[in-house]
Amino acid sequence: MKTLVIGAAMFEMLMKLEALPKTGEDVLCSESGIIIGGCAYNAASTLRNMGCAHDLCVPIGRGPYSEIIAAELERCGYDILIRDDSQDNGWCLDLVEASGERTFITSQGIEGTFRRKWFDSIDLTPYDRVYVAGYQVCNESGKEMSQWLSELSNKQIFFAPGPVIGQIAPEVKEQIYSLHPVLHLNEKEALEETKAEDIQEAVQILYGRTKNLVIVTLGAEGTAYYDGEAMHKALSEAADVVDTIGAGDSHVGAVIGGLSKGYDLDKAICFANRVAANIVGVQGPVMSKEQFDKKMGGWHE
Repeated sequence: MKTLVIGAAMFEMLMKLEALPKTGEDVLCSESGIIIGGCAYNAASTLRNMGCAHDLCVPIGRGPYSEIIAAELERCGYDILIRDDSQDNGWCLDLVEASGERTFITSQGIEGTFRRKWFDSIDLTPYDRVYVAGYQVCNESGKEMSQWLSELSNKQIFFAPGPVIGQIAPEVKEQIYSLHPVLHLNEKEALEETKAEDIQEAVQILYGRTKNLVIVTLGAEGTAYYDGEAMHKALSEAADVVDTIGAGDSHVGAVIGGLSKGYDLDKAICFANRVAANIVGVQGPVMSKEQFDKKMGGWHE
């Protein structure tokens, strides 16, 4: 069986700075470049590197950004499942500070306007897992996406709301939670969403809403996960941070990939920690297959 990865592929401009500028300040970047990213694209890249069966479901519009993204998807061997000529794909400015921390400024395009009708031509029979990113359930897209998700049957949903968790309409969020997704988010997102004082309390609150596994990444401290009975923790490996772009996306992709390969939950999360530790050691949100195999050794086989 396969995973359907739903979300965005985006044109991204990467700029490295010593620190974010203050209001009215002029700064020069030390390095810049153009990459293809997006939560779904990043997660799917990890699945591709692991050799896990999946399809990438991202809308491709019409315009210069769309053409670049389409060429990249074709290079990676992906079929383009959604085409809509009504507008171009969006783009993102990635500001990376000397610490490796990143700040995103996103201009959404076609990927921010998910429509129910887009899925009518997609045969869902081969898929047993569906990944959805938070950006695709914001704004009006959220109602259409959550309604479509509620019509699925016998699919395990992985929901990674990301930094826009607070911008998702409460009714949309509750509808998705009612589908019992595996929830994947970071410590900041979990605490902000629950108003809890610590992660132990946060995961219990979130589990109460989803009645399913809650996974919270803790950066250098590893990953906490709660299965309804106890909170567990998987330690991370030491990492030399170049930038943190794509770390969370790659982590959830590796969890899905590990489970699809038959790993038990603890092994899947330990593996994901290792993937994330290596992702932050390269520039950009993904590793090439050659980088992945070199850094991960044979551990993924």
